[in-house]
This record gives sequence, structure tokens and C-alpha cells, in this order.
Amino acid sequence: MYSLSPTSSFKVCALTVALTVARAGAAGDERRITKATNVRLRSAAATSASIAAELPLGTELAVVGRANATDRWYHVRADDGRDGWVLGRLTAPLSLERRDQAIESIIVDRLRGGGDFSSGLQLFDLIERTAAELTDREAQARFALYRLRSMTIVFLGIPFRRGESDPYRRWIRDHRDAARYDEPGGTWMVDPQYVTGVHDTYRGTAAAEDIAWFLAQHGLYGECEGDVPCYVDRTNRLEGWYLRTYPGGRHTDDANGRIALKLNDYMDNLGRFPSVLAQFDPGTRCGELRLSLDPLASAVMATISARKPGALAAIDRFAQLCR
Repeated sequence: MYSLSPTSSFKVCALTVALTVARAGAAGDERRITKATNVRLRSAAATSASIAAELPLGTELAVVGRANATDRWYHVRADDGRDGWVLGRLTAPLSLERRDQAIESIIVDRLRGGGDFSSGLQLFDLIERTAAELTDREAQARFALYRLRSMTIVFLGIPFRRGESDPYRRWIRDHRDAARYDEPGGTWMVDPQYVTGVHDTYRGTAAAEDIAWFLAQHGLYGECEGDVPCYVDRTNRLEGWYLRTYPGGRHTDDANGRIALKLNDYMDNLGRFPSVLAQFDPGTRCGELRLSLDPLASAVMATISARKPGALAAIDRFAQLCR
């Protein structure tokens, strides 16, 4: 008959006691939530154990027990009945009292890190599921902003000129109200008009300004191809719009800095191609240029910002074309 050595017997008993104590000490209502994408649900508390499933970001789990190994593992059961072990550091505690805050904290953290198409989808889906349960307008506005940011991650994850193949085509079709193809770059982006609509829906909330700033940062589709009024018009429709909407906003310094940087870069590039710049006819184009140059200058003037002089100087470089 096979028998264990005293040392082996002690190790087996110690492990059995440890797991038993862990199970006994686990509260019946203890829950955790996955804070990473594709968290592996394993048959045992080891990275070498077989994989039963991969759990997407934001999967809520009931804790059945624990294994206090070098890396803490949790024996969990998903709401759909799937059972197994997950690595503790890939999850976060989830209490009924602070459920919304825990989920929002995970979302904010994931948005900082970016990701690929697949991880972006899991983040977007978590935001969608959570937003559907919200009744507070301020929270709804924050999640509308999170949704825009996660959509950007998804769109950036679509390979160059691959939007006509699945799974990318299917997702674009399902969100065609927000999708815009940028032909020069061969990439997809959140449609600026869609962002404006989201901003108008949540105007007056604390998150509305950040939604407006999202638009200013993410830009417009297409390109100007040497057309002088176009460069100023695009700047006026982005940073200028933000400054007119929030003249005392948190991002006024950044907006003025971006205006100076963009317009100076545009003019410097035009200066490198005199023949392109020469196509601008002051006699016929200055009226068009002024349509965006004047409101942009007025928007900058209305702000209190240390970067205002630089923005005005960059605007004046374009104004000199019509003097």
C-alpha cells in the first residue's frame, strides 16, 4: 500500500486546512469584479491549471473561497453559473453599497490606459451596461463622456482601411450614428456632430465642459490641402467653439496654447511652399477668411489666460494676409 511520508502528510493537511479555513471565512455575500480584460477562469488556483473560460472586463463574481498562496486566488462563481478560480490581482472588491463607485473607478482607470479593439469593446460594453442603470443626470453625463472616450479606443483599434471587414464592419454599422470615416487618414473616429449632440444633451452638468473639450482635442475629419481659410475655420470650430462656450473654463490655457501651436504650424508650413500660399487671393478670399478669423480672435480676447498673447499673435499672422 502506498503511504505518504510524514512531511508530505503535513503539507497536504496544511493545504486542506488552509482551503477549508478560507472557505469558512468567506462571507456568503462577498463579491468581486474583474478589472482586467479576458480574465482567465481556471479549474484550480494555479496559472498552470486548465482554463474554463475567459471573463470580460466588469464581470461580477460571487466568492466561494480563497487560496492564500503567494498570489491570492479566489474561488468564484459567475452569475451565469460558471465556476472556477481567478487571480486576485485581476479583480477588485465589489460591495452592494459602493457598487457604482467601484465600477466607475475601474472604467476611469481603464480609460487612462487605452487598448486595442477587443479591450476597447469590453470597456465600451461595461460603460453601456452601467449607464443603462443610472438615473442621476450628473452620473449620466459622466458616463456619456466615458462612452465617447471608449469609442475612440475602439475606432483607433480598427486596422488601417479594414473597416469593411468583420468584426469591425459590424461594430461600425451598429454605431453608425457616431462613426465617421476620415478618408485622408484611412481611419475611423467619433463624428464631431455626434459629440456636439452629446454635449447639448448634457449642457449644464459638471461633465459638459469636458465633453466640449473632448471635441476640441479629437478634431475634425478631412484636411485643408493648402486652403488658407480652411485652417483658420477648423481652429475656430474646435478651440474657438470651446472658448466661446466656456470662456472661463478649466481648459482655456490649453485651448489658447493649441490655437497658437496649430496656427503657427499651419503658417510655417504654408511658408515652405510659396506657390501654395500665392494661391490665396486677398481680393476674393479675405471675406471668407474673416468669417472665422474674427470670431476666433474675439473668443481668445474674452478669456483670461497667460497664453492669450501667443494665440493672438498666431491669429495676426493670418490677418496680415488681408492688410
